[in-house]
Amino acid sequence: MKVRAEARRDRLRRLHFGDVEQLDEPICASTRSSRQLLITIEIPTTDEPLYRAFFTKLAHLSDRPISL
Repeated sequence: MKVRAEARRDRLRRLHFGDVEQLDEPICASTRSSRQLLITIEIPTTDEPLYRAFFTKLAHLSDRPISL
């Protein structure tokens, strides 16, 4: 799994979830990749720190880098 964050002009942020091609890819990144995209959700910008903390912890537990 990988997550790509996309900033929006309104008070929402899009998170794009997809499959990784290599297991050492960052679990999160700020750029969007159209490859292997599975689902996109929108979250309030105010909730972003909670998601960021969750994916950072997940990256550490799975020994994967994070690039936010």
